[in-house]
Amino acid sequence: MRIFAISATILFASTYFCAAQVGPRSQAESDLHRCTPKIINRASPRELPEIHFRKGERYKNIPIIAYQVMESGQVAQVLVKRSSGVADIDKYALESVRELKFNKRSGCAVVDAQAGITVDFR
Repeated sequence: MRIFAISATILFASTYFCAAQVGPRSQAESDLHRCTPKIINRASPRELPEIHFRKGERYKNIPIIAYQVMESGQVAQVLVKRSSGVADIDKYALESVRELKFNKRSGCAVVDAQAGITVDFR
């Protein structure tokens, strides 16, 4: 009977110390995972408005939009980092990014991000 109690204690101690070595994520990994912004509104793509090519405009690239995700989940400081070459497409891309909503991340810093907006002309 006494041998059983000793072996159970040794088994518990070895399990406890082995689990402690594996342990949870480091604080930096945990903060990185917690502070990564995630989109919470998955709205379907809007219909592309009528696009007018003004004199001298031609489609060159996918527009790249730079923005910041605030701690509250709101998008701020939205600007065109790389133009498509067409003002109406750039305007559509800016509006699409401004409408994004992200999760709230209390205690996290502002995140700089950018997005490429693909426009399907079909």
